[in-house]
Amino acid sequence: MAPEEAYPRAKAAATRALQREADLAEAITSIGKVLCWHEWDFAGAARQLERAVAQAPNYAEAHFVLGTALPAVGRLGDAVDELKKAMSLDPLSPDHSGWLSRFMLYARDFAGAIAQARKTIELDENYVRAYLYIGSAYLGQGDPEQALEWFRRGQSLPKSVRSYDALIVLALARLGRSDEAEEILSRLEDESKRQYIRSEILAMGYGAVGELDKAFASLERAFEARSAGLIYLHVDPGYEPLRADPRFVNLVARIGLQ
Repeated sequence: MAPEEAYPRAKAAATRALQREADLAEAITSIGKVLCWHEWDFAGAARQLERAVAQAPNYAEAHFVLGTALPAVGRLGDAVDELKKAMSLDPLSPDHSGWLSRFMLYARDFAGAIAQARKTIELDENYVRAYLYIGSAYLGQGDPEQALEWFRRGQSLPKSVRSYDALIVLALARLGRSDEAEEILSRLEDESKRQYIRSEILAMGYGAVGELDKAFASLERAFEARSAGLIYLHVDPGYEPLRADPRFVNLVARIGLQ
């Protein structure tokens, strides 16, 4: 479901819940998630989520969602701490483990990201994004062959998301296999006319093959759709080829990231 359809419905449901019980931590957490992931009110999200944690300090989801919001306000280290708290409260959650791997990747702790993602796979062997984080970490370590293997393993799983085929492009580009990379990007563009494709992931692929105008056009589409993935634009190593472009700095500022 496209973000502009899903998040307003989520916020409306959470608001109705708070009308019945004003201090309900689950609903406060949902409001905070919408404020962060869709409305991009990052400071407001952090306040709501810290309130949720105060209301229910043993509620793992509140710590988890607070952790997902903190990189947007320049607190990546605190985000890792919150995810570790969520894991201590709910150690069997592949989401908490997977996101911890993701933030280790953002912190450029590539070995740590790989180790944590492997633990995630032990919890759920079909948790697609764990494979993608391992692939991205191998790219960060300069090993595109291993990255390609892990990206393809992840995208072969039943719950894979076609948008993430664009990550395969990153590895192919590093390996000099530009024809294959371009073929995937062309297919994804065609599919985007029929179904929701995460444009910010497509932008990574275009950046990897040096098509910067197409990359920034894709980021603009993601911006218009308020795609949640954009809130990590400033820390995700997948956007490295775009960082030197003034359009990148401008977009980070327009989103309001710190």
